[in-house]
Amino acid sequence: MKNLLTKTFFLSIALLLLGSPLFFSACNKETPEVERAMHILINGYNGGDHPLVVAIDTTVFDHKEGAFIIKPQSNIHFTTAFSYKVPKKRLVTLTDTVTKKVVYSAELPENTIKVNFNYLYFDGKVQELTPPAADPNVNKLGFYIYDKSIDFPIDISLQKVNATSGDVRKEYIAKNVLPGRWFYVDYLPPKDFDKNVDLMSATVHFTKANTDEWAFEGDETKSKLPAGGFFFPKLNDKGKVQPYFIAPKVPNQTFSRLFFYLD
Repeated sequence: MKNLLTKTFFLSIALLLLGSPLFFSACNKETPEVERAMHILINGYNGGDHPLVVAIDTTVFDHKEGAFIIKPQSNIHFTTAFSYKVPKKRLVTLTDTVTKKVVYSAELPENTIKVNFNYLYFDGKVQELTPPAADPNVNKLGFYIYDKSIDFPIDISLQKVNATSGDVRKEYIAKNVLPGRWFYVDYLPPKDFDKNVDLMSATVHFTKANTDEWAFEGDETKSKLPAGGFFFPKLNDKGKVQPYFIAPKVPNQTFSRLFFYLD
């Protein structure tokens, strides 16, 4: 009986030791990947003849009755929160819905929570966007006015009306901007336009240089826009680079912000 108990004891120990690697392996197993989220913006202009569809990795954004389809001859303002668990190579693509050709492809960066992509297509080709390097002392604002009917320089200003006195406060952002090319200016928020509440009550005016004439078809509604939508730098903001693509003839979407502008 004693030998039987002894043998049983050693057999149990042997089995325990045999199973211990599996036990310790299970204890040391890496914790499951947590779900992560990335805020993605795609901005720009689709000057082609066909609609475009957006895809991120294997997710195709073409549902909701075409709500995510990028129409031809329109500005691009696409935003989504993309969730994932395992870091790996993923692509962001724009595909022509008629020819099925991928017209734009870029790799999604890893270990970031927000990213901006720009796609500018007009005059039959994808346009290169080469903004200047950031300057820690100022902000850089860039403007491209896409309207081939305009052959004169344009002034861009911030304006607002004092609700009590009716006085107009005006500050120029850029002067003598020539259409069809990028125009960059150094910018520090001027007094009375350096807070969000100031910008929400201000407007951006596009006028013929050195005049008060409206620049776009002589039309105030096309040449005067709410300043809040531009997300201009505010008090103490420095080092930002913010290009804007201005397409006056695009219905209801006059400009596209080519930078990450959501917190």
